[in-house]
Amino acid sequence: MRRKVTYVFPRMGYSYAAFESFFQILGYDVITPEPSNSKTLKRGVSNSPQGMCFPFKILLGQFMKVLEENPHKYFKIVSLESYGPCRFGYYSPLYAKILRDKGFDNFEIVNVEGIYPPWYRGIPRFFKKLVKLVGWHMPWTGIRAFVIAGWKVYAIEQLERKMYHLIPRENVTGSTEKAFNAAFERIHHAPNKVKAIKRILAEELKKMDAVPHVEDVNLPKVGLIGEAYMLMDYSNNLEIEKKLAYLGVDVDRSLWVTNWTLDRILRAKKHLNHMLEVNKGYLDFFIGGDGQESIMNTILYKKKGFDGVIQVLPFGCLPETAAKQILSRVSEDFDIPVLSLSFDEQTGEAGFVTRLEAFVDMLKSRREIENSKVKKAESVLTH
Repeated sequence: MRRKVTYVFPRMGYSYAAFESFFQILGYDVITPEPSNSKTLKRGVSNSPQGMCFPFKILLGQFMKVLEENPHKYFKIVSLESYGPCRFGYYSPLYAKILRDKGFDNFEIVNVEGIYPPWYRGIPRFFKKLVKLVGWHMPWTGIRAFVIAGWKVYAIEQLERKMYHLIPRENVTGSTEKAFNAAFERIHHAPNKVKAIKRILAEELKKMDAVPHVEDVNLPKVGLIGEAYMLMDYSNNLEIEKKLAYLGVDVDRSLWVTNWTLDRILRAKKHLNHMLEVNKGYLDFFIGGDGQESIMNTILYKKKGFDGVIQVLPFGCLPETAAKQILSRVSEDFDIPVLSLSFDEQTGEAGFVTRLEAFVDMLKSRREIENSKVKKAESVLTH
């Protein structure tokens, strides 16, 4: 008799709504971990090897909670995999060993990875792991699952971008966030049809645009760089995007599920060549994780006219720690302020908010100084 499988995957921001649809279309049960809280963090930290990076502890705590609360279910735990000097590649075997040692036997770890060169090996390896993850299905069913999940991810990201754009411009504090929450729930529970998702997205974007706000306003612009998981998961980065938006900042996140996935699968070679070109003289070799992206995106943000950059890094992340040292030189050479924020289970919200406020105040002061210089120059030319 075939064993019934329930899927559980890493919770990362709002993207869980799309991953739920993917597995449901394939006919599987799925359980989404709750957002991180002190209890799950404590469980993950206390059972992790000393020195492991923060995302590992977060996800271990989430998986342990799901297994503990559902002892009669059998789970496939979806784990991403990577190669190179980043410890990300060790996550899966460590999860398996720790969970087995704690007495859990109702699970198996299934890895998913990108398509890495050489392509004649990378593509077959990718599909082999995909089949191991979800089994064999009719081609149309698998394509439909990917398409629907992709559209839901896209729709959620469009709503997020709209929210962060409107919050610093809204007339009534909290009105945009309220509209976003309603919009997200509609996309989350939308029928698994492309037309329905498109229609709901258009309707909800229109509703969000109707939130009373002032569009014509010039705000400080801050780019967010750093490790992908910490950037994309609001419950572990203390909702940094939302906090910056409420501080009156135009905030832009460099990594989203869409561009992160595309840059590692469909346009990997083009992305790598572009990154090496931008990073020349700073970090033009692979150090694992998203370290190279952090350098590249800082330079690109400066060229786009951004006022500052914030690096979001989990404590213990080797690639981002290496990038942090190089960013000090990039900051000086390109004259763009960079604030590095390290997150772990000890990070307190009060001190975190204070650092954000000080950074934003500094950016506003720099703007005022630059504007006064421009006005003086214009005055001299006029006279």
